[in-house]
Amino acid sequence: MTRIELSFLGGSREVGRSCISIKKKDKLILLDAGISLGRVKGEEYPLEPSNPPNAVFVTHAHLDHSGYLPAIISKYGCPEFSTSPTQDLAELLHTDFLKLQKDWNIEPPYTSEEVMAVRSHAEDINYMVEITIRGGIKAMLLPSGHILGAAMIRLEVDNHIILYTGDLSTRNTRTQDMAETSVGKVDTLIIESTYAAQNDRHPSFQKVERSLIDSINKALDRGGRVLVPVFAVGRAQEVMLSLEAYIRSGALKQVPIYIDGMIKKVNEVYRLYWSYLRPTIRRQIRYTRQSPLESDIFVEVNQKRSVNIDEPCIIVSTSGMLEGGPVIGYIKKIAGDPKSLICLTGYQVPGTRGRRLQDGEREIKIAPKEESIKVNSEVKSFEFSAHADQSGLFRFISKIKELERVYCVHGEEWKTVEFAERIEKLKKVDSYSPINGETYLI
Repeated sequence: MTRIELSFLGGSREVGRSCISIKKKDKLILLDAGISLGRVKGEEYPLEPSNPPNAVFVTHAHLDHSGYLPAIISKYGCPEFSTSPTQDLAELLHTDFLKLQKDWNIEPPYTSEEVMAVRSHAEDINYMVEITIRGGIKAMLLPSGHILGAAMIRLEVDNHIILYTGDLSTRNTRTQDMAETSVGKVDTLIIESTYAAQNDRHPSFQKVERSLIDSINKALDRGGRVLVPVFAVGRAQEVMLSLEAYIRSGALKQVPIYIDGMIKKVNEVYRLYWSYLRPTIRRQIRYTRQSPLESDIFVEVNQKRSVNIDEPCIIVSTSGMLEGGPVIGYIKKIAGDPKSLICLTGYQVPGTRGRRLQDGEREIKIAPKEESIKVNSEVKSFEFSAHADQSGLFRFISKIKELERVYCVHGEEWKTVEFAERIEKLKKVDSYSPINGETYLI
């Protein structure tokens, strides 16, 4: 049997720039092509593959998995395989990324023309449909439950089965069903480790939502304003649906809820691909032709609409890690107010402003002039996570039969190392925490 080379080009012992290559003789496939949001100089983009790729598969649209795709396509001209929602959402995020690069005075890795050119190389794949690509490699996408259109990638190379989870959710959310667990025989598993530490245990979504609503009500009662930085894709929609439900029930105080950033455009994609959503939302959109994300309780911010945030209100705005976008303007306005509240709702990559706030820093610098902002407002974190915690990851692994080896990626270094050791101990399976640049023969 031909030896398969498995190379880790990014996303190993870190969260960001996910990229893995699978090589068989002269055929090479890339799994994801992400960027790092931590902005460590020299570590923004994946390492170069050993051969020009014959294809690139993208698990989902988030920039840490898709953000380098236009550069790969521009350089190599290879086809890209992903679900239709991933392609549309990624294009929005790539365009927004270029704007952020301009704000940071950083030379971007590609142009807007190269972003648009990706479409001519994109191949739509539906879930659970097997395709065969050059070199006789069979591929299938399976639902990963993370965000709209997110997928795991299952490859069959010379009868050897490789499963790459991408980002994995093992519980239902308001918009997504949990990941598919009937994945069949797998020889080599490449699994995310974002929340893989022993003490990583997600509370139930109901508990998280109640905590969020209680905290928001307290801030509003004391005359404060509430800022909810969100990822435009995934987290924004979950937060909006939570707010909508609690407003309707009367449990959340009724105040203006402003929606800013590219959330509106993303919501339009969610409506377009309603068949990828959970059954309750599918039915609502299918039969009423109305999306709950377009509820009249939300006030969409645009150039023609003035926003009064001098009174108690809720602002849902990008970006989720406070690295750019309209959220920066809101931070400047409310950070000094001790009555106000900043709600962090997603994973904060080390090095980002969001992570520094989460870790207790109360003075942040804002580009481009590195203006220093003192944060007196309350800062709280709420685990609206669309990643599996350690127990969820182990439940997923336990469903796989005949597993030979596991590679733990997409996690902070100590977590991937600890997770690999724990898998090997509990599951008696060879497990590794690879380093970027390493190649394994399987």
